[in-house]
Amino acid sequence: MSDIPETFTGEYYDENYYRTPKGKKFKRPNGSIEGWGYGNPDAESYYFKYVAEAWNKIFQPKTMLDIGCGQGTLVTYARDLGIEAFGFDFSKWAVSDEGKYARCKAEWLKHHDATEKWPYPNNYFNLVTSLDLYEHVYFDNLDFVISEMYRVANKWIFLQIATVGGGTDLGRPDEEGYILKKGEPVPIEREGNAVAGHVTVQPEEFWYDKLEHEDWMPRRDLITHFTDLMGRYMNRNWLLNTMIVLKKIE
Repeated sequence: MSDIPETFTGEYYDENYYRTPKGKKFKRPNGSIEGWGYGNPDAESYYFKYVAEAWNKIFQPKTMLDIGCGQGTLVTYARDLGIEAFGFDFSKWAVSDEGKYARCKAEWLKHHDATEKWPYPNNYFNLVTSLDLYEHVYFDNLDFVISEMYRVANKWIFLQIATVGGGTDLGRPDEEGYILKKGEPVPIEREGNAVAGHVTVQPEEFWYDKLEHEDWMPRRDLITHFTDLMGRYMNRNWLLNTMIVLKKIE
């Protein structure tokens, strides 16, 4: 039986999502049942060490917020560099004592829904990051989430968003993508996408248009700089998807 709900809530992102190999079940158009999951029992990702080091060189942040932080692995590696990093996630399990990355301290993380007012002051964070979050946000909630991101950031934003053509089940680069609506059954031909919680999968241009703001400017040159700094550690999936750097106009 498929695990795909009509509405994705925080409860969907549980231990089976993060730890259990092929822990989430979905149905193929031919009726076969398959499984997907991160299958990472200890939440370790040394890749985040190099990501945090590259960000530290480019942005030199003193404060950082990771929205959709998962189990707090990236927050921890940022803390290793002396950055006052925090994170929040929709998944209560991911930020719990049971679910969080072992080296991550509980006080660095919060359980919070990005579609509700964020529990942080205006203009507090030098760097706001979001990795694989925005494709999980329903289209009707995007404007609010983006406005809150701009509210708490004071200088830099780094985003990585799963987009059209960004993975095995995310479609071909020539497809237009898809938008799933809250409370409506997921079409069987989209269960292979939705099993990861992806409800808004669009081309890169969609995100640049959606993120347009008079006080913020895109810095495409810094994406190249980031990629160069990462070198052989650069994640291929990030290159297939969309990376966006935004700087506040002073």
